Amino acid sequence: MATEITERPQPGQKTALITGAGVGGIGGALATELHSQGYFVFCAVRRPDSITEILKPGMVVVKIEVTETESVETAAAQVAAVTGGTLDVLVNNAGVVKHRPAMDSDIDGDVRHVFDVNVLGPMRVVKAFGKQVIAAKGCIANIGSIAPIVPLAFSTSYNATKAALHAYGDALSMEMKPFGVDVVTIVTGGVKSNIVRGNPSLPTDSLYMPIEKFWRLRTQISNGDESMATDVYARTVVRMIESKKRPLWFWAGAKTTMAWFLYTFVPLRLRLYLMAKRFGLLTLGQGAK
Repeated sequence: MATEITERPQPGQKTALITGAGVGGIGGALATELHSQGYFVFCAVRRPDSITEILKPGMVVVKIEVTETESVETAAAQVAAVTGGTLDVLVNNAGVVKHRPAMDSDIDGDVRHVFDVNVLGPMRVVKAFGKQVIAAKGCIANIGSIAPIVPLAFSTSYNATKAALHAYGDALSMEMKPFGVDVVTIVTGGVKSNIVRGNPSLPTDSLYMPIEKFWRLRTQISNGDESMATDVYARTVVRMIESKKRPLWFWAGAKTTMAWFLYTFVPLRLRLYLMAKRFGLLTLGQGAK
């Protein structure tokens, strides 16, 4: 049963909801930054007790499981009861990642789950909360990735989900524009976060074991030393949300300038060659060094 939200926004105060607003990740940083800019913030998470340390007056928890339609609809009803049916900013941030080559992927398990969270999750959330955003003539921001843009190797299912989310956002922007709603795809580069958890490994019989070190590099590349701090990323994104003219695609995070250049000016075949070389795929069959 949903926990009642007792705190209310002040008259005229803008409101925002962020899915996956956990501690140490992009969602938590966005929630904190939106709050600092005067928003009443709904932190939508699976485990409400996990984010108490970031909550301040004007930030409340909403329990949500984006893979369950009933849970999303219940959360939408809760928020509407608090705001009177309007929502200025909706951020679809909840996501999972699985760095596995296609030949090593568990299609009916891991891959199905990644699509359920990363693609169907935002679709459920938009359908449930969309009328509230329309009532506010607000903004929907979907957290995309440079992974399918470059593209990056060894993340076939994750890349596919983010590519689908990008396409969904493009079409959604056309459908929501007549109602005064902006839809922005945030093409996200390297950001320090806790999205990659545990110690992933390749199957012992993987065809890619000879270049395992390159695969392991891929699992950590977005969270490396050159990655952008979450608070810096959040400030960049919130400035865009607050701007009068929002772009269809907004590039934020480490390596996004390079990704934009490759996407805009470099033919796909050459991009694929460069990434295959970067991740050791050209050495397969020749004896990995």
